[in-house]
Amino acid sequence: PVLDMGNLVHALALQPENLEAEFSVEPEIPEGAFTTTATLREFIDAHNASLPALLSADDIKALLEEYNATLPSQMPLGASVDETYASYEQLPEEFQRIENGTKHTATAMKACIKEYNVTLPAPVKTSGSRDALLEQLAIINPDLVAQEAQKSSPLKVSGTKADL
Repeated sequence: PVLDMGNLVHALALQPENLEAEFSVEPEIPEGAFTTTATLREFIDAHNASLPALLSADDIKALLEEYNATLPSQMPLGASVDETYASYEQLPEEFQRIENGTKHTATAMKACIKEYNVTLPAPVKTSGSRDALLEQLAIINPDLVAQEAQKSSPLKVSGTKADL
């Protein structure tokens, strides 16, 4: 029915049980309810602040670079025969395959150096997105990556009210 003061007073006084059926009554908003995007955002910000911090891409990159620094460096092939010979002499015994008394050609020495270099562990990549860096970190420190995966991701704070 049309809302006028007479109908409302009549319903309130004589037929309170019909009030909700006959009239549209706004529901009470509970204390602390999210009524605006700002109140929702405030809650999300507080939640995100309470989460343990995730490793940043820079933190992960620093760990990867630290690991790469511990790896043995490859032997240079050398630009001249003398440089190549100097590198060849630094190889471990098992890679110095040219017999004494035979001519040490640059090609033969470079083949031995390349054979040695192939046995060295490859450095991990230190560029890319945070997820790509985490994949590289999983190669050298799977436990840390597992701990990182246990942490909750922060909730999004951008988008529409429905997205939040």
